[in-house]
Amino acid sequence: MSIRRSIYSLTGQTFFGPDFPLYVNRASESFEMLEHLHDFVEVSYISEGKGYHYIDDQVVTVQKGDLFFIPIGVSHVFRPAQASAKERLIVYNCIFHDQFFERIATSDSSLWAPDDVAALRALNQEKSWFVHRESHGEVGALMHQLYVEFNDTQTARRIMLLSYALQLLVCIVRSSAGHADVEAEPEMKRLNTVLEELGRRLQNPPSLTEMAAAINLGSRQFHRLMKKATGQTYMEYIQFLRIQKCCELLLLTDDKISTVAELIGYKDMKYFHALFKRKTGLTPRQFRTQAGRASPEILTHPALFTEGIT
Repeated sequence: MSIRRSIYSLTGQTFFGPDFPLYVNRASESFEMLEHLHDFVEVSYISEGKGYHYIDDQVVTVQKGDLFFIPIGVSHVFRPAQASAKERLIVYNCIFHDQFFERIATSDSSLWAPDDVAALRALNQEKSWFVHRESHGEVGALMHQLYVEFNDTQTARRIMLLSYALQLLVCIVRSSAGHADVEAEPEMKRLNTVLEELGRRLQNPPSLTEMAAAINLGSRQFHRLMKKATGQTYMEYIQFLRIQKCCELLLLTDDKISTVAELIGYKDMKYFHALFKRKTGLTPRQFRTQAGRASPEILTHPALFTEGIT
């Protein structure tokens, strides 16, 4: 049975205030988030923890210090490596209205060199996502300042926000020239194709040997590649995908928990409940009840889950 992948659309009007094309937040990622795409540019920074970023049909292992540039129309979702409160995946999100870049570039042309304007506009027109891995914590400090200022009410708040946002964009522009360096290697590209297929066959997934043969790799080499790409073994990754899909079905359907489990391939309900709680920190019923209190907007974007300023 092929299980269809669900992707949802989110609009910037959910976030942006009157005549201000910028929004900043700090989120604790969970399995409750749904994969989504949006009509705004997003910059996400991993502040704490480890996990995975499912982005544009690829899976990327993430850790503290990773900065992602996510263009308009690119689908993605973050997932924590563990449900434990001690190992949360904390992400800063800064999102830009599609008019932000043009408004800044044309606000006072005498302030900008032609190359500056071109770089800013090129960033707005970028179609491919990329990741920048900082080395000295400079981006983390900047994202924290953005977040604190966004939640402040002092005089000239917007000026400070624009100042920090421009510094962030300069960092991205300077790092984007080398973003091709982090593109997947040929073997990783082949693996991503296989992982996408696996996501459609969760009820009865092929064996590791079959998947390895599908991309002309030996079982050992395929196992090493899986660990490199996802941080998990083949079976662990299948469990991860299954629980992720179960979460989605629990959120979006009224099906019985036993029906959801069987649809994904679990017939032993005792084992399913134990695995679900180990992966998410909640029982399936608790998960559905807790998520049922959230609005649809919250379920389609982590930026609406706020954290206190620290």
